[in-house]
Amino acid sequence: MLWNKLHFFPIFIVIYFPVTFFITYGIAVYEKHVYPDFPYISDTGTTPPESCVFGQLLNIAAVIAMFVYYVRYKQIATYQRDRPNKAVSRVNTAALVIGFLAAFGISLVGNFQETEVAAVHLIGASLAFLLGSLYCCLQTYISFKLPDIPGTSTCLRITRVVICVLDIAFIVALIVASRFTSNNSVEKKPICWTREEPEMSACLTSTVSEWIIAFLICVYIATLSPEFKYFELIKPTIHFHEVCGNNEEPAHNLNEPRTNGDVVSVSIPTTSAKY
Repeated sequence: MLWNKLHFFPIFIVIYFPVTFFITYGIAVYEKHVYPDFPYISDTGTTPPESCVFGQLLNIAAVIAMFVYYVRYKQIATYQRDRPNKAVSRVNTAALVIGFLAAFGISLVGNFQETEVAAVHLIGASLAFLLGSLYCCLQTYISFKLPDIPGTSTCLRITRVVICVLDIAFIVALIVASRFTSNNSVEKKPICWTREEPEMSACLTSTVSEWIIAFLICVYIATLSPEFKYFELIKPTIHFHEVCGNNEEPAHNLNEPRTNGDVVSVSIPTTSAKY
């Protein structure tokens, strides 16, 4: 089962996100809703029918991303049991919260189109890109603080640093280039320019940076795969607890008939992890 094959999930993400973007890009270009010259990712999911596909696929992606972030959190927490480090524990918790917010932002981007609810869409995009990049930086910090965690290597840690540096550089390029296009972007549907217009250079710089940032974050998540190979989650277990009324003793055998005063509650403990 996938409980002991967790390393498949980061690889799945690095495949799933690009496939999602290219599917909606293909539909949008085919329907002539965007120009084929590198539109913004959001522009490829603004108009039906591609907006429906875009929203559905990104909702699924958000759930999978949250699961990966949770597994990473449990992995670090489990490794920390025998070698506690308060700083790492705090960063690990912060990374989990930030990762969940970034995944939530992905869902917002998919469900709130920029032409319909621009404010919510921009909030979602900011969460997805900015907090997604911050998550990568926090995980890089953890990687260097725990150099002996199973599956890691010096090459892997250096790769994560390079990805974070590139990510930050392209975020700056995206923000700067967007300032030269934002004044006229409201009037553009699709929101980009033809090659004959002077703003096209800034538009391409902005859109290409956005695509690269998205791919870099996906590649970063994929770097968790080697470490996930040495880690598995134990399936949740269900325990029945009987609360009896009328001063009656609880039945020890769950198959025995219960009195009318018996109340059965189900508790599912927190998913545990082991190496």
